[in-house]
Amino acid sequence: MAGLVINVPYGGLEIPPAVQKRLPLSADDLRGEHWRLCDPHLLSIFQKAAQGDDKRGPWPLIHYPFSPLVADPLGLLAQELDQTRELGPFVLTKTTTGRELPQWSEKDRLFLLEKTTVPYAAELKRQCLAELEGQNLLALITVRSFSSEPQAFERDRRFPRPQISLGSSDAHTPEGLAELAGHVFRSLGFWPQLNWPASGAAVPLELAGQPRLKALGLALRRDLYLDEKTGRLKESLEAVVRVMRTFLNLLSQELDRVAEVKLRRAFRTKKASNVIKADRPTAEA
Repeated sequence: MAGLVINVPYGGLEIPPAVQKRLPLSADDLRGEHWRLCDPHLLSIFQKAAQGDDKRGPWPLIHYPFSPLVADPLGLLAQELDQTRELGPFVLTKTTTGRELPQWSEKDRLFLLEKTTVPYAAELKRQCLAELEGQNLLALITVRSFSSEPQAFERDRRFPRPQISLGSSDAHTPEGLAELAGHVFRSLGFWPQLNWPASGAAVPLELAGQPRLKALGLALRRDLYLDEKTGRLKESLEAVVRVMRTFLNLLSQELDRVAEVKLRRAFRTKKASNVIKADRPTAEA
């Protein structure tokens, strides 16, 4: 009745050699940027969680394999770094510390996008449309992570931060979807917040007109599974995997219920009328 597609846009670290040669970053600088911008551990968590269990799943997962230093596939990072106001694929112009990145020509910039973000966007679109063909409702869950303390480049300095940040979109996130996600995480013992510190629910531009496509942002605080001082994974990693699997399972169940209700309402059988038809023969006096 309903489907899920999981989108992980910032779990990759791949940089083509021709691009790496142009980056004005030492090995340590590059590691620092990747620490702040990417999270391959998050990708691993959701690759496991998306397998589901013996009752539900697996759910399709799409991920962007390249570093956002090559190109930002959704423009979320570029927007947060004040490099653009529009969402969409973007080639970053500065690092998180303000260092200038290569000034690509327009031809080279388009080439970078064509080789990196375009195939990713096409696969995401293909998977969503395939799900919509067989389902009455589809939720696109875009997964990110954030540090437990505000970083220097982040404008929002509020602290302490929630464990889970749920992102919404006015056009694609029904209020009930965000409320359901928050209720599930609270029932599992977590502290969720809406649109803080990560906000928004990304939808590919080509799918913006799909009324049956709903979207939700889901961001995890990194210290749930990672020691942020050493970079080592915590023993709690597998517990986080189980929690995310449970969340996806419960969300899938509820989406099925909503889709079934909508279907019943759309094809509700009309009750027989008790009004006497005007042309119905009447008994003579």
